[in-house]
Amino acid sequence: MKNILIIFIVFSCSLANAQFNKGTVFLKDSTELNGLIRIKTFGGIKFKTTKDSESTFYDYKTITGFDTEGEKYRYIKYQDGFPPRLLKENIKGKISLYSNEVYNPGHTIPNGFAGGGMGMTFGGGSATIYFILVEGKLQRVGTRLKKKHLKILENCKSLTEKIKKKDFKKRDVYEIINYYNNSCD
Repeated sequence: MKNILIIFIVFSCSLANAQFNKGTVFLKDSTELNGLIRIKTFGGIKFKTTKDSESTFYDYKTITGFDTEGEKYRYIKYQDGFPPRLLKENIKGKISLYSNEVYNPGHTIPNGFAGGGMGMTFGGGSATIYFILVEGKLQRVGTRLKKKHLKILENCKSLTEKIKKKDFKKRDVYEIINYYNNSCD
């Protein structure tokens, strides 16, 4: 039990002391800034040109996105009247694929069912929620493609056949969009 507690404390401290990572910020005026980036939990980023320089806050009002650690993040308009969403760009093409990682810590029942003990946790985990950008319109896909999304792909006969034959499963969103962009007109 002590080992688990020590690991938990070390892990928590490392999260609390989040690091800046090398990256590029893309401003709305087409200027690119190279430096260090830290993603803020509740939106936006902090950017500094060097390790010792003062940080500057940026969000969707001033930037279109940023690249860091080999990943591309872009602000994409999702619904009118709401600010754009920061999404990870997975594939850029005829149909662009974006994603967002969501985490669910689960639910805890104190003391379990029998009373005594540490309690019981259930329902936790993480998932990747996908979005596709088709003809300038962002659509939420979720964790797998549904019939309404497959209609967008039906002009590619080889892909629809692969899905029917179960070569691609509906949860293989990345592979399906990649195939569509590389093999379909």
